[in-house]
Amino acid sequence: MKTIKHILLTLVVSVVFISCEDVLVNEDPNGVVIDDLAPEVIMPGAQTVNAATFISTMNGLGNLMVATWSGNAQQVQAPYFTEFQYQFTTDFYSAIWDNLMTRTGNFTFIINNQNEGNYDYYKGASKISRAFYFQYLVDLYGDIPFSELHQRGGNLFPAYDNQVDVYISLINDLNDAIDQISNTDVNSVIDMGTNDVMMNGDMDKWIRFANTIKLRLIVRMYDYAQNNADVNTFLNQQIASLNQSSVMFLGVGDDVTINPGYADTSEQMSPFPNTYGYAAGQFGNAGNITFGNRATGPTTFLVEYLNGTSTGVMDNRLSRLYALRGAQTSIEGNTQGGSGLPSSFGPGLLNSPSQDGYIMTASESLFLQSEAVFKGILSSGNAKALFQDAITSSFDRLGSNIGSYLVDSDNISGIGWDGTTNKIEAIITQKWIDLGGTNGIETWIEFSRTGFPSNMPLPDITNRPNRPVRLLYPTSEYAGNTANVTPFNQSIDTAFNTPIFWDIN
Repeated sequence: MKTIKHILLTLVVSVVFISCEDVLVNEDPNGVVIDDLAPEVIMPGAQTVNAATFISTMNGLGNLMVATWSGNAQQVQAPYFTEFQYQFTTDFYSAIWDNLMTRTGNFTFIINNQNEGNYDYYKGASKISRAFYFQYLVDLYGDIPFSELHQRGGNLFPAYDNQVDVYISLINDLNDAIDQISNTDVNSVIDMGTNDVMMNGDMDKWIRFANTIKLRLIVRMYDYAQNNADVNTFLNQQIASLNQSSVMFLGVGDDVTINPGYADTSEQMSPFPNTYGYAAGQFGNAGNITFGNRATGPTTFLVEYLNGTSTGVMDNRLSRLYALRGAQTSIEGNTQGGSGLPSSFGPGLLNSPSQDGYIMTASESLFLQSEAVFKGILSSGNAKALFQDAITSSFDRLGSNIGSYLVDSDNISGIGWDGTTNKIEAIITQKWIDLGGTNGIETWIEFSRTGFPSNMPLPDITNRPNRPVRLLYPTSEYAGNTANVTPFNQSIDTAFNTPIFWDIN
């Protein structure tokens, strides 16, 4: 029975890939296909195709934009030359916009679905998922189409919404989703069950996930709101709602993952090993690694952070994140754009062709809660305890022995709570260590917001004096939504000198 269910699930996901991937854009000529599909059929594919972009493309870009990943110049000619030279154009990682903008349309379709039956769980989970991805679109691009998006033939040229307004809309959507899930008729509601390839229909966890995304939105816009009375009023109302005793967030052991039935075959492998692992059927075979595996390794900056060179404290996560390459006797890094041979991915990142994909880890949530308590956004909880729970959760997820790390690091500036004057620096630096390789895009965004970790070196081959703070609108927008995107008058300099609204520094 288990095998049959797995096969059926794979078939359902395959159908959605074929039927839905091209019906999400506004100019979709095939709308009748998706109109005939029930949410049960659409949901697995909606979750899976968006997650693939997040786990592979976005994760990879983020790790390259901060000093987490370097290139293997000994075995690949000029690895990541475009990324390390900061050659930002309208084609630079345009798949992030093109994929998320269109494929989140599946969630919108479920939200607006008029099929008979009580689909409140599907609709609520879709609102939460869409909010998750659209926060990243704002954090990477700023103003984006939102209120007029996903109307298919009804509006081929959606207007752009102000980025602050989109944030507010996402918070309202999350509130609606929580209400919809919490207050539905439990006797008639249709359970998601195995059609939910993220949480297997655990609606309490969906609510915790929603609260955590909402908290992240609030934390990001909190400093901006202090100088905007209307936004501050709205935010204070939302903060009050999160401080109710019944509200819970993702906690220890609460990783949000996805696995629709990943398998060690072509086209069905989990996104991270598919990009940074091995050829299908060759997992662990050093002679059949992917280009991403061969081209990528840690930076010297990161390795020296973890092996104690920079901090005086050995961090055992290093040997789980990275592994020896070739004849190496110790884990080595390379500078970004340098000529060295960095080590390869370790078992904490790369352990199986069918491994779960991470959407949001418990450690990320705990670091977020620590910051929120420290800033007074959350009125209960202990900021240091949450910070240390997050570190412990990180070690546990990576399968690393924490040993005496919490004690040894506590008085070390930059990585320990008591030893760091600015507690935000300790939180974000530890988050950078934890999410490097798992959610690189989050580490880039958090660096843009906070400036931590500090003293990160720029790539050897860039002529820019600072890191980019955003992506540029893609070629597809200039070709298909010309009138709405052209007034932004973006150039390559926009990626460096026009920050997202929450970057008030």
